[in-house]
Amino acid sequence: MKLRPIERIYAPLAEHLAARAAAGEWRVTLLFAAIEALTGRPLPATARQPRGHRRWWRGQANTPHAWYGWHRVGWRAEAVDLATETVTFARPVGTE
Repeated sequence: MKLRPIERIYAPLAEHLAARAAAGEWRVTLLFAAIEALTGRPLPATARQPRGHRRWWRGQANTPHAWYGWHRVGWRAEAVDLATETVTFARPVGTE
């Protein structure tokens, strides 16, 4: 199956989060730099902007980066701290 470019970019993040879920984790905090290391590219400026970051990180199920990066494997961006450049992903308790 051929992946679209956006899928290729965020697939490593999805795989990382899926592995953390398989290990029984419900909440994971990652540095932006760790996400960039996983994807092999910098996050877009919107992810770091005081006025636009919430929309970018929350995304919707139909937002490609959010869908391929975390929604499709059962995670959501719960909190973003621009000062420390971290994002906390969470899964609903009881999901498998």
